[in-house]
Amino acid sequence: MQDINVSKLQKALFLVCDKIIAAEPMLTELDTIIGDGDHGFGMRIGFSAMKKELSRYDYMQENKIPYDLFKDAGMALIRVMGGTSGVIFGTLFIGGLPALENRQTLTLTDLSEYISISTSKIRQRGRVEQGDKTMYDALFPASEALTASAQNGLSVEKAFEAAYFAAKEGAEKTKAMISRKGRSKNFRDKTLGHIDSGAVSTTLIFEALFESFSEQK
Repeated sequence: MQDINVSKLQKALFLVCDKIIAAEPMLTELDTIIGDGDHGFGMRIGFSAMKKELSRYDYMQENKIPYDLFKDAGMALIRVMGGTSGVIFGTLFIGGLPALENRQTLTLTDLSEYISISTSKIRQRGRVEQGDKTMYDALFPASEALTASAQNGLSVEKAFEAAYFAAKEGAEKTKAMISRKGRSKNFRDKTLGHIDSGAVSTTLIFEALFESFSEQK
């Protein structure tokens, strides 16, 4: 599978939603250790709303394009989650929309550019860098892996496999970091040795995309 149509993308986002919703207990437990304990709840609420929103249409039958799908997904998160998490995870889906305008199907290059732009927007809006112990520590390496995969001519499923493992490795590295952003920064040294819940959520998103694209190849 190289060019990806909106139907395949819709199925992929449904799996993203299901994986995040199912992970609520784990995400809550992680956030309870070095945060307010509400990350899992907020993500479940947000991605449940996304699934409901995306279930309103058969995007292929309605002649909608990937731009419409990702815009609906991101706006659902921003509308329902609110706060910093809503803006950040919403930006993951809407930040790179300019790369998708008027495209009926997407290549791996299109997707890598889309996610790269979203990653940059998150860096700007969240004022984060690698090493701050946030979701960006998983997102940035995942985006870099996608870009490299597109440049090297890998298949979509192989590219998202690389992105997933890059995100997973990035999330694991947050255990050795002291939180410098978000609510967990108040815990400072106590955050050392614990993985960041936002980075785990980001990893789950890329895991779901990898699994879905592999199944649909």
